[in-house]
Amino acid sequence: MRSISDIKHYRTMLQNARTLEEAVVMEQMRATAKNLSALYAMLCVASLSLGMSFLNHAPLYLTLGLPCLFIVGSILRINHWRDSQAEFTDPLRAQRDFAVIEIGSLIIFAVMGGWIALLWPYAIGRQEAQLALFTGLIGPVGMMCSMPRPRIVAAGLSGTLLIFCMIFVRHDPFYYGYMALPMAVSYAAFLKVSLTYKQRIAESVMLHNELVSENERASGLAESNRFLALSDTLTGLPNRRRFFEQINLFFERSPDGELPIVGLVDLDGFKPLNDVFGHSAGDAMLVETANRMKAAAARYGGSVARLGGDEFAYVLPWNTSREEAMKFSLELVASISHPVVLPSGDISRVSASVGMSSRGFDVASAKDLLEQADFALFRAKEATSGPVVEFSSHHAASKRREVLVHQAFKNADLDKEIHLVFQPIIDTRDGAIRRCEALARWDSPEIGMVPPGEFVPIAEKAGMTQEMTLAVFRKVIAQLKVWPETARIAVNLSAQDVNSRQCTDLLASMLIRQPPSLRQRISIEVTESSLLTDFTEVHNNLLKFRELGVKIALDDFGTGFSSLRYLQELEFDIVKIDRSFISSIEHNQKSFGLVRTISRLCRSLSIACVAEGVETREELDHVRTAGCHLVQGYIFTKPLMAEKMLPYLTGELKFDGMGVMLSVPTKDVA
Repeated sequence: MRSISDIKHYRTMLQNARTLEEAVVMEQMRATAKNLSALYAMLCVASLSLGMSFLNHAPLYLTLGLPCLFIVGSILRINHWRDSQAEFTDPLRAQRDFAVIEIGSLIIFAVMGGWIALLWPYAIGRQEAQLALFTGLIGPVGMMCSMPRPRIVAAGLSGTLLIFCMIFVRHDPFYYGYMALPMAVSYAAFLKVSLTYKQRIAESVMLHNELVSENERASGLAESNRFLALSDTLTGLPNRRRFFEQINLFFERSPDGELPIVGLVDLDGFKPLNDVFGHSAGDAMLVETANRMKAAAARYGGSVARLGGDEFAYVLPWNTSREEAMKFSLELVASISHPVVLPSGDISRVSASVGMSSRGFDVASAKDLLEQADFALFRAKEATSGPVVEFSSHHAASKRREVLVHQAFKNADLDKEIHLVFQPIIDTRDGAIRRCEALARWDSPEIGMVPPGEFVPIAEKAGMTQEMTLAVFRKVIAQLKVWPETARIAVNLSAQDVNSRQCTDLLASMLIRQPPSLRQRISIEVTESSLLTDFTEVHNNLLKFRELGVKIALDDFGTGFSSLRYLQELEFDIVKIDRSFISSIEHNQKSFGLVRTISRLCRSLSIACVAEGVETREELDHVRTAGCHLVQGYIFTKPLMAEKMLPYLTGELKFDGMGVMLSVPTKDVA
C-alpha cells in the first residue's frame, strides 16, 4: 500500500499533467524509477559473476576492468534516481528522462554485447553455455524493471535477441537456433505483458482523474449542503444552529474575564402585517430587516442571524464597550422601524424589541449569555420604558425565582395543589349573578402560595399549561355539580391551549361525558392574542366546544387588534371590555366613547358585553351610562372561595351597595 506521502506525490504529479498522455508518461516514469536501482544492482552482480568465471582465461580488463567500471557507473546512476523523485511531477522532465533511459539502455546493451563478443573467444566448454545463459536471461530480467515502458522493453529484448543470434546462432545454428526460437516467443509474450501493463497504468490514471473529479464535486456538494444547513434560506443569514456555533466561537476567543455581548431581536407588529398583506409582504419585511441588521453589525464587527419566524439575534465581540453595545441596539431598533416598500407597492413598518446579555455576571458558557438575552427580551416586550433591555441584577433575581417556580410547578400535583376562586359577573339591572369566572390559585408545598401573575407566564413559557387547564376543568365540573343549577362558570384558556388540538381534544372528551345541561353552564374565555398564531386552527378548536353547547367569550377586547373578523367568523357569545378602558372612563371621553361603541356593536350582534375591572362607583356609573350592564370587578367583591360564593348564588346574601345601585336608575345613552 502507498504511504500518505506517496499518495500526495502521486496526486501532485497527475495534477500537473495537461493531457492524459502526459499523466501516463509521468506514472510510467515514477514506476520505472522505483525499479532502476534493483536493475543496476542485478546487472552489477551478474557482470561481476561472469567476469570472475573468466578470471583465469581472459585478460583482466575483460574480467575485472569492465565489471568494475560498470559497478561505478551503476552506483552513480542509483544515487541520481534516488534523488530525482520530486522531478517526476514535471511532465516535460519525465519525457526527457525517458529519452535518457532509452538511449542509456541501447548503450548498455551495446556495451554488454561487445563485452560478450570479446569474451566469446575465451569460452571453453561450459563457459559457452554460461555466456549463452547470461545473454538470454540478462535482457528479459533487466527489462522487467522497465515493464511500464513497452518501448524500452521492445528495444532491450530486440537487442538481446540480436546479440544472441549474432554470437551464438551464427556459431552453431542447429543447437543455438533451437534455443533462439523459444526465446523469441517468450520475448514476444513479455512485450505483450508490458503493453498490458501500460494499458493498466493508463486506465488507472483515468480512473484516478475521475475519482478526483467526483471527489471535488462531492466536496462542493458537501460544502453547499453545509451552507444550506447553517443558513436561513430566505434572508441568507446564519440560522439558529450556525448562530449557536458563532456565539461559542466568540466566547472561546475572548480573553479571560472578557465576554462578548449577545442580543435577541423580536419584531413587533409582524404578525398582523403578514395577515393583512400576505406572506410575500412578510418575506420582504424579513429580508429588509436582515439587510439592515447586517449593515449595522458590520460597523461594529459583530454577526447577526435569523433564529426563526420574526426573531433575529446578534453577537458583538468582547472589545465592544457597554455604551457601544447599547448604541448599536438603539440604532438597530431605529433602523428596523423605518418604512419598507412591500411588493404590492404599499408602505408598512414594524418595530422591534431587544434583549441584551450583561457583563456584570459570571457565566460558564455562551449558552448562559443567550439565556440572559432571552430573559431580557421577555422583559423588553413587557416594558414601557424603552425597546432595549439589558439583563440586570433584578432580572437575575427574577430568573432565579423563575427557575425555582418552574421546577416546583414541574413537580407539582396540580389536582391537589391548585384551587379555584371565583369572581362574579353581575347584571346591574337586577343584581343577578350571570356567571362566575374561575381563577386558579396555586399553593405549593415547596415554595408556598404563588400568585397567578407569576406561575401562569412561567407555565406558558415552559409549555406546561395543558395539565393545569385539565386540572382546572376537572374542578369546575365538580363545582358545578354541587352548586345550584342556575350557577354558571367561565374558564380561561391560554393561547397555548386554544392553539393546541391535543389539549382541546382532551377537554372536549372530558366535557362530552357530562350531561348537556352541565355543559351549557360553562363558558370558555380566550384572548385576542391567542387568535393571532393560527386563526384557522383556533377556529376549528373552538368549534369543538360550541358543538357541545359551551359558550365562547372574547376576553380583553380592545387590547389586541380588535378585528371584527373575530366577531363575525367565531360567533362569540360574550365580549369582555378590557380594564384599561374602564380605568380611564371617568376622565377620558374617548374611553367612554369606545365603551359605548363596543356596547352598541355587541347589542347589534346579540352578543353579551361585560365591563371588566370596575372598582369605583364613578366607573360603574359611566359604564352603565355607556350602555354596558354586565359588570365584573372589585366594586362588588374580590375573588371568593367556592363556599363563600355559594350564599350569593342562592340569594341568601347580597353584595354591599347592591341595593343602592338598583334604587338609582342610570340613563342609558347607548
